[in-house]
Amino acid sequence: MKKNGLRIWALCAVLVLGITGCGRDFDAAGYTQALLDLTFQGEITGAARFMEDASEEALMRAYQDSVDRFVAANITSGMDVGELKTSRFAELVSKIFMTMRYSVGEAEKTGNKEYEVPVDVWPADVFVNFQILLTQDSLKMAEKIEAGEYEGETEEETDQMILSDIINHAYELLDTAYMDIGYGEKETVTLRIYAGQGKEYSADEDDMDHLFRVILRLDESQ
Repeated sequence: MKKNGLRIWALCAVLVLGITGCGRDFDAAGYTQALLDLTFQGEITGAARFMEDASEEALMRAYQDSVDRFVAANITSGMDVGELKTSRFAELVSKIFMTMRYSVGEAEKTGNKEYEVPVDVWPADVFVNFQILLTQDSLKMAEKIEAGEYEGETEEETDQMILSDIINHAYELLDTAYMDIGYGEKETVTLRIYAGQGKEYSADEDDMDHLFRVILRLDESQ
């Protein structure tokens, strides 16, 4: 689980979102709910309310792209997996994201076009358990390799046999971790929401990165 692949929220959030209407307070809590629902649920209805230009199709493509990037950075990194198996991993990760538990609290205005929004999250153990299962499986595979159980006609064929098993096992183990998912005690993460140039709002990148790490317990799985 590579740390440099975890900032996927910005990829699914084309969510530099604009206020619609002048002279009204920005709905920072609603924005945060829409951001999280798009990120984890693939739900575009809420996000579309805040968008000035992006179509529903563009939002869905952005969500799917974010899942693909998460898979590439954190699961299949450095391996030639193939399109079909990559799509299977992406589908499974989407299901995992949909199980995330969070609750958006009331926004507090902290400055001119600046807000803080508390989000209660219940951390999921899926990637922690996935890493444990991978470690156990890698030891077994090392024993099989040492015993010469992988024998192709060429070294390249042998490597391909090993890689195929690694990929297939990884999917099965991630699915096992998903089916046995559990949740920890509630934690609260505060997101800062603010406007940049003009009327466009966004969530602080570091805050979202921290929320992602907490809700998926990513630091513990590295």
